[in-house]
Amino acid sequence: MGASVPHPALAGLVRGLDHVAIAVPSIAEARKVYVGALGMTDGGIEHVADQKVNVLMVHAGAQRIELVEPAAPDSPISGFLAKRGPGLHHLAYVVDDVAAAVAALQRAGLRMIDAAPRPGAHDTRIAFVHPSATGGVLTELVELPRRMH
Repeated sequence: MGASVPHPALAGLVRGLDHVAIAVPSIAEARKVYVGALGMTDGGIEHVADQKVNVLMVHAGAQRIELVEPAAPDSPISGFLAKRGPGLHHLAYVVDDVAAAVAALQRAGLRMIDAAPRPGAHDTRIAFVHPSATGGVLTELVELPRRMH
C-alpha cells in the first residue's frame, strides 16, 4: 500500500490529525526556534514517565506540534535520536475510542506496537501502530479526555 493512501482499516476510525511529533535532543533549544523564532504558542512541558519523555506542545493556530525529548538514556526517543537524529517522529490521529480502534486494526491484521491503550500526555489514552502497517510512518492513535470532546 502506498505511503499516501491510508490503510483501509483506518477508514472511519480517524477523526482528524491531533498533532505532528518531532524528536528533539533538547526542548529548551527547540523552544528557541518554535516559540522564539517562529512565534508559536508554548503549551508547557509535561513529563510522561511511562514513555520516559518530556513533551512540549506548541500551537500554530489550530495546529499542534509536539516536541519530544528523551527523559532517560533508555527512552525510546534516545534510541530514535541515536539512529536517525532529530526530526519527524510520528503523526497522531484522534479516535473516539482507542481500545476499539486497536481491536479493529488487529482484526484487520495491522501490526501494532501497543496491544492495549496506555496513558499519554495531557490525560489522553494512546496506542501506536507499527510503521510497517502505515507506509513507513509511526502512527499514534489518541483518545482525548472526555472533557475535550
